[in-house]
Amino acid sequence: MFVNAPLRDYEQRPRVNDFTLPVLGMAYIATVASRAGFNVGVLDAEAHGLGIARTADLVNTIAPRWAGFNLLAPTYEISARIASALDPDIKVLLGGHQAKAMPARILTDPHMHRCEALVLGEGESRVQRLLHDHRDRACLPAVMWRDPITRTPVTGGMPGTSHLLAPDIDALPFVDRRFLTQDPHPDRGRLEANMVGARGCPYDCSFCGAAVSANPDVTIRTRSADNILAEMHELRGTGVTAFRFVDDLFLGARRVIRTMADAFGSENMDDWAAWDATGRINVLHREPDNILDTLRTNGLREVALGIESGSERMLDLIDKRIDPDITLSVVRRLTERGINVKGYFILGLPTEISDEVDATVDLVHRLWDTTENHPGPSGPRRSSTGPTPAPRTGPGSWPPAATARTNCSTTPPSTSPPTARRSPCASATSSTSRSTSSSAPRPWTTCAPHSSP
Repeated sequence: MFVNAPLRDYEQRPRVNDFTLPVLGMAYIATVASRAGFNVGVLDAEAHGLGIARTADLVNTIAPRWAGFNLLAPTYEISARIASALDPDIKVLLGGHQAKAMPARILTDPHMHRCEALVLGEGESRVQRLLHDHRDRACLPAVMWRDPITRTPVTGGMPGTSHLLAPDIDALPFVDRRFLTQDPHPDRGRLEANMVGARGCPYDCSFCGAAVSANPDVTIRTRSADNILAEMHELRGTGVTAFRFVDDLFLGARRVIRTMADAFGSENMDDWAAWDATGRINVLHREPDNILDTLRTNGLREVALGIESGSERMLDLIDKRIDPDITLSVVRRLTERGINVKGYFILGLPTEISDEVDATVDLVHRLWDTTENHPGPSGPRRSSTGPTPAPRTGPGSWPPAATARTNCSTTPPSTSPPTARRSPCASATSSTSRSTSSSAPRPWTTCAPHSSP
């Protein structure tokens, strides 16, 4: 049983939003394990709005051999409390960005004392082996556990097994969406499904768990256009006509942009589908207008951009390779073509001063002014969280791979209740919540600061 922990204990404060991006990473692992003959389930406690006790009770009632958790900074403490409440016969399996950032501390956490395997990086191949026999951990690369005698973390692995770290993503089966609670789901008059088109990221944003320096084991690779289109057509057969690509590179690498623009054009994608994707501002800035026109013609509906800050010093500090003027230019060029933009910002980075926060707020208003009269699709959306330091490290700590991004996207400030979004940096485990607002639609979306959930 793979368990996606809730963002907070919903028994104490009920969930107010109605949608969470699916746990595609867990679904990939579950799909591969199911194909290998294992009886597998995914419990998305966040999507179901479950509290800590209810989640633990459900797992204990089902009584699986294993309970696997995807650990993220915002949900680590909750995951640990659920794990500690499980029956002793249930083995605990751990993975995710927080597991990768702080494996030794997690393995020595008393709440995680029943962890039999902590998997660093992509898990499909190694998890399948562990489900067969957890003692295989001694042979598997980048699998850790706590030695029962020395009480210290140890790592498995043997020569000739490095291929298990980076499975061929074109050879993986398409995600079995029966493992996903809300995917496909209705969105803006269409049935929408979420997809991953690539794994890994070549950039090194200092706050991000997917930064290249934090993932030396990850081979950056993209799915072929034919493989992506095959999954889209399979989903089309179930009524899906909208797609959201949630990986870091779909509009974040020029070769991917050009390849997919040609592929979507050859399929006349705009005749039957709309799609959204994550993009890189510095990459889109270098693309000529005709490429942006082609993307729009081929059905591009929305681009999510990591804008992060209006302060050039903070942008340099986190290695974003952009400045506010570049951001304004890219957002203007996208929205004047009718491509919606969803912006993510970080407030409260280490060393940030109030004037730099004000610069970010000022940039938000400049973006609103720039796009005021541009066309854009209807259906304003909102999601945000506060910056999340690694659990038990304190607000002054700065472990880049363990610190969750502040992700904000919304219409101009309204009175609608805040909703939560997890880090999009974790492409295989990211999770987003959205709610609707009565505000007039705008082609540009951003957030007003508020307390974290």
